[in-house]
Amino acid sequence: MRLPVLICAMLLLASSVVARAGEPAGAADTDATPDSCRSTTAGVEQVTPSESTAAGAGLVLDEHLLTDGSRDQDYDGGGELTFSGAHTSLPGRWMDRALGFIDLHSCPDTRFAAPGWTTAHALAAGLLVFTPRDLSARGVTYGDRPYASEFFLSAGRRYTSPAADVAYDSSLTVGVLGLPAAGSVQRMLHQITGSVDPEGWSHQISAGGEPTARYSAARQALLADYGGGTWHGDSKWTVAGSVGTVTEASLALNTRWGEVQSPWWSFAPEENMYVQETQPVAPQLGIDAPPELFAFAGMRAKLRAYNAYLQGQFRHSDLSYDEGSLNQVLGEAWAGVELRGASGWAVQYLARWESPELRSGPGSRSMVWGSIEVSMSFR
Repeated sequence: MRLPVLICAMLLLASSVVARAGEPAGAADTDATPDSCRSTTAGVEQVTPSESTAAGAGLVLDEHLLTDGSRDQDYDGGGELTFSGAHTSLPGRWMDRALGFIDLHSCPDTRFAAPGWTTAHALAAGLLVFTPRDLSARGVTYGDRPYASEFFLSAGRRYTSPAADVAYDSSLTVGVLGLPAAGSVQRMLHQITGSVDPEGWSHQISAGGEPTARYSAARQALLADYGGGTWHGDSKWTVAGSVGTVTEASLALNTRWGEVQSPWWSFAPEENMYVQETQPVAPQLGIDAPPELFAFAGMRAKLRAYNAYLQGQFRHSDLSYDEGSLNQVLGEAWAGVELRGASGWAVQYLARWESPELRSGPGSRSMVWGSIEVSMSFR
């Protein structure tokens, strides 16, 4: 069993501590009951009145072609389709209830029970694809990263209060590793772009299919608002943890500057697991508001305990690595630009760099990828 159960349990406990970080003195008083927390983290049938009953949708594409078309290796690509709002589909309802159940046992009830806290919901589906450097090799490329993939479904929540300088995000992701369909999708895309056909998909992590799951929680905290008039910005720090498919803890800083109209907590590029964590689409700007245009940049330090895309899970994998072959401390940096209109549409471009995940061998190299996110929210 490669999954470090003890470390997972410790990080699950840490996620509760993360969620409770920053509570005011006296927050441990017993005046706030679990029922008041439950009213905030209940299922989607109790949607916060301030949340739009319509839906917003966002499409995220992460692909090496968006940064360097000649660098077809490592994190090859991924896609995610996100719906936010009062989604009522059966998968969305059950996923959100499961997420709410987990949040219920870790949420800071003295925070969420306070007047004015609201909850927003999201549901996403997507695919992640990872490859070694040499796509033409049919055999196992030892020392390089293995082929890996995941088809996934994810629910996300965001807890906010206008009176607080903190916000909480959570997500629950279930998926399947190792499906042959991932190779078919990549081969189709490479035929369209004229790229080399990947030949080693039969050796991917958990080849044949294996279920996987991950829970993540994050606490955003505003550091500063600066500037005045049309041009201004904000900075924040975020502490986060996840347990499951990828088990890690992280600390991030992010800043943005420009014609900023949206709330500081609605923009969270630091919450990323190769594709962006499942988050509700940002609330619409005012009807007569000018377009929002800003640049942003940030960095994150991660302490990683487990990565199924490199280490596998319970099923046999032709190539996988143990903890001693991986870097537990990782660095990440990003920069980009976003444009949003009052009608609800938004476009974002982001370039992201991550330090090497493998300690040695040909697979010990940094990853660089870009993403384009297009979203539309409806009144």
